[in-house]
Amino acid sequence: MAKSRKRKPINQNLSAYLFLLPWIIGFLVFVLYPLFYTIILSFNNVVKDINGWNNTFTGLENYITAFVRNTNFTPLLIEFIIVELSYVPAILVLSLILAILLNTKIKFRSGFRLIFFFPVVVMSGPVLSQLGSSRATELIDVSSILVFRMIANYSDTLAGVLVGIFNNFSTILWFTGIPIVLFLNGLQKINSQLFEAAQIDGANSWQMLWKISLPNLKSTALVVGIFTVVQIAIFEINPMYAFIIRTINDNYTNGLGFAAAVVLIYSFVVLLFIVLIFFLLRERDKDVYKETLQEKQQKFVKRLQRQQHRHRYQNETVKEFVNRMIKRRKEKNHVE
Repeated sequence: MAKSRKRKPINQNLSAYLFLLPWIIGFLVFVLYPLFYTIILSFNNVVKDINGWNNTFTGLENYITAFVRNTNFTPLLIEFIIVELSYVPAILVLSLILAILLNTKIKFRSGFRLIFFFPVVVMSGPVLSQLGSSRATELIDVSSILVFRMIANYSDTLAGVLVGIFNNFSTILWFTGIPIVLFLNGLQKINSQLFEAAQIDGANSWQMLWKISLPNLKSTALVVGIFTVVQIAIFEINPMYAFIIRTINDNYTNGLGFAAAVVLIYSFVVLLFIVLIFFLLRERDKDVYKETLQEKQQKFVKRLQRQQHRHRYQNETVKEFVNRMIKRRKEKNHVE
């Protein structure tokens, strides 16, 4: 019988790169190349005539036009920044609260989860935009309530932000569908021994929320924050969306460089929000990426058990301590 030849082990890194190769090619062709080409166009005056596209280098002229000469761009950009600053924290907090409530053992839990995720499946961006334009997503006018009038006397900007959040509460609730699912997934991955050890040690629900749930959900909150920033940026409800589409359509044959500059500024602002979310919600521990989530949870369980052990014997008398030591010595000798 012929000896069976041993197969050479395949390099795991090579296998990984082969699986990533289609994505890498797509990223280079459909993302990186258009991005660099858009940057080049933003520094040129692009005009289409019978001979094709003609590019004339103009430097920062298109950016100056966007910020100085165009009267709509800067106010809309500021309004978009306010929307991101107000909507993203509200969506994060609301989706986290709903995920914690939906993770408890209540009746019809699956039905409630379906209700909160159902608008994401049914309603698209244009549908939500039509509902918003018809003011169907707004609640009662809260600007006349005493609390909001007191806030308005202190700061008109803060009062305007809060009124905008409450008036568009249905829209914010619609955006919480996918974040709720992500937070539910993060909550269900937390080791149940952490909560059991904390309960034995006398911790209440509020302490377990702040000491166990929230620290373990920090990486999930990072993903939810980035997802929410991008989701708001690409939907029609934000004030810059219609302006960018209109600018691209109106300047396609004469002034495509200006449209490219507007798109790049808008993308840069969105990227700044992503960087801000990353630095606010990233893990502070330098070695956090060197250990798995399970290892971190096991260390936390051991630390709680040690605290529980100290709490159990801190009030014992000298006689109880001596008896315990004698019993431990007898058990050790018996094992030997």
